[in-house]
Amino acid sequence: MIQQQWLWSLGDDVLEFMESLKMGHGRFRPCRTGASAAGLQASLGFSCLAYKIYYSLGLLRHVDTRELTTWGEHIQSFQCPEGLPPQGTLPDAFIDPPLLEAIHEPHVSPMRHLFSLLRPGERPIPPKDSAILAETKQAMATLTQMGSRPLRPFMHFPRTPREMRRRLMHFNWSEPWAAGGKTAALAVFLQAQEATPTPSLQKHLLQVMTDFLDRLADSHTGTYFRGPSPPARGQMINGAMKVLNALEWLQYPIHYPEKLIDTTLRQDPPAAGCHVVDWVYVLHQCSQQTHHRRHEIQDRMVAVIDLIQSHHNDDRGFSYQPHRAQTGYYGATISLGRDEGDIHGTCLLTWALTMIAELLEIDIPGWRVQRP
Repeated sequence: MIQQQWLWSLGDDVLEFMESLKMGHGRFRPCRTGASAAGLQASLGFSCLAYKIYYSLGLLRHVDTRELTTWGEHIQSFQCPEGLPPQGTLPDAFIDPPLLEAIHEPHVSPMRHLFSLLRPGERPIPPKDSAILAETKQAMATLTQMGSRPLRPFMHFPRTPREMRRRLMHFNWSEPWAAGGKTAALAVFLQAQEATPTPSLQKHLLQVMTDFLDRLADSHTGTYFRGPSPPARGQMINGAMKVLNALEWLQYPIHYPEKLIDTTLRQDPPAAGCHVVDWVYVLHQCSQQTHHRRHEIQDRMVAVIDLIQSHHNDDRGFSYQPHRAQTGYYGATISLGRDEGDIHGTCLLTWALTMIAELLEIDIPGWRVQRP
């Protein structure tokens, strides 16, 4: 009963926290007091995370139509114009220059940057380029949630079945967290925009992806990896979350949901925001297909609410770590790590709570589960 009362009052708490982070015109700071210079200047990712929070908790009713339009236009404004931009990255990607400037890496020529992005399976992707692809994926997913689209299609993904198969095979599936994230990005690039491939070509590309994941799925654990033995537990569960994200965009069923539930329930999640939400997401998605261990899942979710409450701060936001705001974002330092809520932790943990509420059949008006 106490937990339910807390959940029902949470929307007002989070709204107060988010309003304190607003900088106007769709911009948000990452935390209330301890943001670094890069955290105050970067904007694309925080704008996307903020929208997801308002969407998930039914807070968009507090935002007028003009502000919503400005918010969407702000996200769209990060898409590079046609032609090779100065950073040497892909045309039509979403670029947040202050974020990239705060990511330190060895100098690489613009053409090597471009080559590494066009053929990411053949060599390691530099951190800045990884951030660009991740933020492009996040911007597209957020615009889709807004009922909007990128200003121009982002077409830099495999365009033939052979290239798509080759790209997927080159990902390092002994580390499925990263490989699964890249696969989820490909699914979004195919599904979240009015891309130019013909419907027939798009269908073939999607078929290649689902065929590959059919072969990748491990029937013993329900997870997705390659190698002589299963990877570390964190890699297995977080990697499965990324693959299930891809499957959600592809509208394709999970391969072994009962086995994946068994694997996930063997251990509670670590306290960090991403681990909590990945654990909850895997069980939530699997429970859409099966009632396997449903009552046990519900009991474990009650305990996870207590864990999430330990992240709830006096400023009414959630911190990525208990009592410590998130400091790093794609390799950039965005905060001093003070005892305060942060926008990423709040996004992840409120998303987790919407999934938990659905699993526990707690119907809170306005709450809805986002699609990452």
